[in-house]
Amino acid sequence: MKNLLHFFWANYHKREGDERRYQNSNTEIQKWAEKLLEKNFTVHSTSFINQGRVTISAQDILLGGLTWDANPDAAGKLGRSQRNWVSDNKLAAGDPGHPNTYILTPWVPVFPPEWTDHMPLVDSQLAAARVIFGICGPIWHEQTLALDDESIQSKVKSKVVRLNMCVNYDAFKINKSTFNAVGQRKLIHVSNLGSYKGFDLLLDSTKGVTIPSIGSRQLAGIPHGKTSINAYGNQYVINHLGPVDNGNDRQILELVTEHDFYIHTASMDAQATTILEFAARGLIPLVTPASGFDSEDAIYLTPYASRNKDIIAGALKMPEDEMVYRSARIREKIKRDHSWEKFFDTIAETINRTREN
Repeated sequence: MKNLLHFFWANYHKREGDERRYQNSNTEIQKWAEKLLEKNFTVHSTSFINQGRVTISAQDILLGGLTWDANPDAAGKLGRSQRNWVSDNKLAAGDPGHPNTYILTPWVPVFPPEWTDHMPLVDSQLAAARVIFGICGPIWHEQTLALDDESIQSKVKSKVVRLNMCVNYDAFKINKSTFNAVGQRKLIHVSNLGSYKGFDLLLDSTKGVTIPSIGSRQLAGIPHGKTSINAYGNQYVINHLGPVDNGNDRQILELVTEHDFYIHTASMDAQATTILEFAARGLIPLVTPASGFDSEDAIYLTPYASRNKDIIAGALKMPEDEMVYRSARIREKIKRDHSWEKFFDTIAETINRTREN
């Protein structure tokens, strides 16, 4: 009989045809967890937000994300949430949690405030975990192992097993096979423009070189199309796209056709899903190493805008055959190294090797 594995994530609602449909990253994680972990365990899929006690059996396995408070401001009015799937499932008073507790989370050596503001239980949950599956680029795992301080990341570093973020490559029906002519090539960036996304570096690196297309809900109220914005004490021109909907094939087709490079200038991003999404569709990543994507065929930027201007200008003039070559090899890498099968096989193997029987 298979062990029962409780997977705590984001309330995914399973629907007909989901495996052929590409959805948002959290939904994709829970969707493929349900399907692929079933090879090794009996899976009970639930919520890391609303769920508390689910087991009193020492044989069960608990795998889930760090508790995420979507509205931390509500704590002052309503009180802090009393749900904690880690401590709620302890088997004896005084235990930090169930002995087979495994955490799955995006990982960087220093969690940004956009994360920690929503993670009221981060330290205790990480400390209670038997293993932490950290979704991140190799750069962040290496830097975590080098930590020697009092941070929670340093204290739990020996428990971190690195995983690549993944996409369902076969669900991408839109693939770029040819690139725009020199002089017509464009860059696109899609994100929440958080502090660690490096939007200031992106603007400074492209100013005077090209006009970047930006897709973000955080720019609501700004006119769509070519527009001037004031940011970080300077004035810039961008092509404002508004929100980008991964489920809108018409919009995605237009964006992939119009653009040639996906630019990401993060200072500490675990492994940006949007890089994988646009690269899987054929765009060439033009990224900082701190964006978390690792490929010899990507074009790497620096923390310095003056240097980046030359790199970007050179990329915009790259020969067509080189762009086609890079694009194809990157797509092959994503299909091979960023697959949900590899992701959940690693999780299952690690759990079976380390769990308490």
